[in-house]
Order: sequence, then structure tokens, then C-alpha cells
Amino acid sequence: MAGLYEIWQRAEVWRRLDVLSGFVAMCVARDDHARRRLARLVAGADAALAASPPDLGVASDHLDELVRWADAEWADHPHRPVEARPDEADRQTRDYAKDLRNATLPVRVRDEMGRIELSLEVRFLALCRTAHLDCRARQDIFYLAGRSAMALDLGHLEAAERELRRMEQAGSVETPESCRG
Repeated sequence: MAGLYEIWQRAEVWRRLDVLSGFVAMCVARDDHARRRLARLVAGADAALAASPPDLGVASDHLDELVRWADAEWADHPHRPVEARPDEADRQTRDYAKDLRNATLPVRVRDEMGRIELSLEVRFLALCRTAHLDCRARQDIFYLAGRSAMALDLGHLEAAERELRRMEQAGSVETPESCRG
């Protein structure tokens, strides 16, 4: 399996390429020459990203050319996508990275990850609605849910299960009578 850093890099290029190429495609819909240029750039980047090992330099070069083209032609266009804020870019890239990572995993592992992810989401939402939890227990639940999700992102199923169990334990602790309002 490809390294996580390599997957993240590929996902960043792929995400930026998807967003900008969609915008450019809308702008060049009636221009055959421009559509061919766009197709060449996207196909070149896609081929570089799909190569084994991926050629991030070539893919980035195609993306950079697309960015320069969009800057030169449509810099002031009201619908031109802007670069996402760092937190939003990371969230979007995480989704792309999960898709890339999942494509390399055996079906059995993907199914197990999906089961854990669903269990995490259902249990987390149920615990968030629990009335008897104090602020500290809720903080612990959020923290442990994040750790479990991060373990899933890294492909550590045992760690994800362990953090899920810890989250459930944190949610089963009764608030002491002296802390209740």
C-alpha cells in the first residue's frame, strides 16, 4: 500500500485539479480548442497520479499550467473558485485521501472499516444526546471519537476499536449527585 504521505499529496493535487477543471470546463464549453487543451491537461495529470509510482511532479506541472491559464483568462470571474481555507482544504483532501486509500485495500478490510465507522457514528450521536453526562465526559467523548476516526484514517482498525470502547466507557459514567444542578 502506498504511504500515507504520498496518498495525501496525491489527494491534494487531485482535489485542486477537480475543482479548477470543473470551473474551466464551464468557461470553455463552446470553444473546441480550449476544451482540447483542458482535456490534455486533466488527462496528463490523471495519468501521472495513476502511475505506479505516481509522478506528483508531472501532475503538479499540469495543475500549475491549469492555474496559470485560469488566472490569465478568468481571474475576475465571479464564479472562479478560490483556494479553500486551510481547515476546509484539509477536510476536502481527507475525503480524497480516504478514497485513494480505500481503493488499495482488500474488500474485507474496507468492510471492517465501514462497520467500525458506522458504529462510531451511531454510538457518538447517541452519546451526544445523553442527558446525564457532565461537561468533562462530553469532552472525553469528543476526544475519543476523534482518536477513533484518526485511527481509521490511518488504517489501524484495532486502535479504532479500542478508542470506540473507551468512548463508550466515558459515556457510561454517571454524573455524581454533587455535580448535578
